[in-house]
Amino acid sequence: MVKRTMQAWRRMMCGLVAGILALAALAALRLQAPDHPTGVPTRAAAGVPAAPARAGVGERLARLERGWVPNAGQWDEEAAYAAPGFFGVTWVTRDGELRHVLTRREGCEREFGSTGRQPEEPCPTQSWVLSERWVGGKVQGMRGEEELAGKVSYFIGNDPAKHRSGLASYRYVSLGEVWPGVEVKLRATQKTVEKLFFVAPGADVGQVQVEVRGAGGLRLGEAGEILVATGLGEVVLSKPVAWQEREGKRLPVEVGYRLLGKNRYGFAVAGADPSLPLVIDPNLQSTYLGGSGGDGAVSLAIHPSSGEVYVAGGTGSTDFPNTTGGAQATFGGVFDAFVARLNAQLTPILQSTYLGGSVGDEAFSLAIQPSSGEVYVAGGTFSTNFPNTAGGAQASYGGSGDAFVARLTADLRGDYRLYLPLVVRGP
Repeated sequence: MVKRTMQAWRRMMCGLVAGILALAALAALRLQAPDHPTGVPTRAAAGVPAAPARAGVGERLARLERGWVPNAGQWDEEAAYAAPGFFGVTWVTRDGELRHVLTRREGCEREFGSTGRQPEEPCPTQSWVLSERWVGGKVQGMRGEEELAGKVSYFIGNDPAKHRSGLASYRYVSLGEVWPGVEVKLRATQKTVEKLFFVAPGADVGQVQVEVRGAGGLRLGEAGEILVATGLGEVVLSKPVAWQEREGKRLPVEVGYRLLGKNRYGFAVAGADPSLPLVIDPNLQSTYLGGSGGDGAVSLAIHPSSGEVYVAGGTGSTDFPNTTGGAQATFGGVFDAFVARLNAQLTPILQSTYLGGSVGDEAFSLAIQPSSGEVYVAGGTFSTNFPNTAGGAQASYGGSGDAFVARLTADLRGDYRLYLPLVVRGP
């Protein structure tokens, strides 16, 4: 019965959002200005960059920079940097170990509505820690490089002494010269972690060895990738690429993995010019990568005038990125809806916010009012304390699962109001 409730929710959300869009369009027509027949200035007239096409937005979101944030006392002292993102956090310890927290909440964002489980129970999460260490090497002079736009703030717990605000984030973390003549840099996107090995002229590539801890074994795939066995399934180290530069031109170099025992790998390079620097670039990629709380993006909308992209879904993460200053800055509990706002180029996460109470909440659909830019979010909730319901069409929880529609300001920072014009209840 609960499963039918969630299926009915999703069908109903399509109708709700269609209605919202119709109302938004009507409002835009009523607010038409004489010099803009459509009611909304064109992007060209406003000097706004073109919005991205929906096709490929998901792929571009996966490549979005996470940025490495230094530990200024907001985390355990063992951590040096972290890269928070839609799918969780990747850590670098003070001795340079790279730790990937892999999680799987298979069907979890739907579990509170698709099984007989009581919604008050937290969704079960399977976790697996995979770490990479530099065999025979030594990390020295660790530092962030290429500061990204925007600052990050952390208000974890109720001790103000541990709160940190205005922290920079960086595109790269350099681990320094880990082996003689070999510098290692790390870069994190939403779905991958990239390790860049910069090999100086004359340095020995054979000394580069990486040990993968937490792996059940490594094997080479047909495409030249490494498949890493974990308790959650296989994680992929994509086939490496390598290049050298001469007179401003990038010259590809043949490179492949070498398996060194059960859990170690290195690189085999052929045809490189020993008088030139060499760069080797493999990626760690997995559908499980990150996901400290099991986040999932369900819907997106593109602002008609600014081109900004809004993404909504559900998250079990207490550390979802850039919620500070949002309409709801803190995690409500168990599983919350979220909304994130990005620029048209999908480069930084400008702002995000939680939406939810103490039990299970998820956003299914988004719509944007074209004149005001207000964001309407439709979803489902099992929370009796979903915030800001006062003054709504239905101010209190109906029981056994309700639908919700929330209205937020365009910047996701202002107060929002909740409306429940339609309710689907369980038995």
